[in-house]
Amino acid sequence: YDEVRNALKKISLSRPDMVDQDEFVEVIAILRQGDKSGGSGVGNAARAFEGITSERAYERRTILKSEQNTSSAHTINEDEREEFTNHINLALAGDSDIGYRLPINPHTMQLFDEARDGLILSKLINYSMPDTIDERVLNRGKRLSPFQITENNNVAINSAKAIGCSVVNIGSQDLAEGREHLVLGLVWQIIKKGLLANINIKLHPELYRLLEDGETLEDFLKLPPDMILLRWFNYHLAAAGWHRRVSNFSSDIKDSENYTVLLSQLVPTECTRAPLHERDLGERAEQMLQNADRIGCRRYVSPKTVVN
Repeated sequence: YDEVRNALKKISLSRPDMVDQDEFVEVIAILRQGDKSGGSGVGNAARAFEGITSERAYERRTILKSEQNTSSAHTINEDEREEFTNHINLALAGDSDIGYRLPINPHTMQLFDEARDGLILSKLINYSMPDTIDERVLNRGKRLSPFQITENNNVAINSAKAIGCSVVNIGSQDLAEGREHLVLGLVWQIIKKGLLANINIKLHPELYRLLEDGETLEDFLKLPPDMILLRWFNYHLAAAGWHRRVSNFSSDIKDSENYTVLLSQLVPTECTRAPLHERDLGERAEQMLQNADRIGCRRYVSPKTVVN
């Protein structure tokens, strides 16, 4: 899928979403000769990219070169692409308008092609933040015109901005062209908004217990949801008598120890601390996720997502 997709980017199609005989021959020729343009310069650019912080991240990245500007390159993380795609498959399964397009293959670049018409992004926004979009304004169907696609993408971008996503330098044409780094960044922001939407004291008044000495409720309400979640995490780690604390959701949780202790503190009858005795990080993550599954919290998370 990805090889054909990349080959199609190298030719000029006479009609959108259609390949005539001559263009097909061009694609076959490109596939046969392989891409000989990617040299060490691209690899060096990838290693210099600030977002790559480990060998694992370097190995699991995809370099995207601009056909218009050969000196420009962007990097996307393949693990993130896979997990975001899994989330979309789970969240939008059975949707009356786009259910037939799911599941999207998480191991290819299919997500970016499916997102071109704005429908999946709009549906994802409404899943994360219900009723943000009046879906009657969306153009639906298997073959939308460029004008209809532009309308859908404008709705998606404006709605994403309305729920607090940063859409700087993202236009409807970027989505229509399936520009991977922009689409993936927008998808993550939308998913994150949904995951953190219920973390507020109005829905969960018991969060007042997280106030620190001398802190007022007014100060507490100014904290962003992810900071409140970290404080909640540490509150339960302290209650469990655990010696560690978390300050982020990356390096502090990748060994699964803090997650294991949190789950055992929340539901001790279902979740044990047995994973702490496992040395292999991947296997420990899987055992921890099995605990999470017992209480309905695993969702689409995989061991490699935790470890990486």
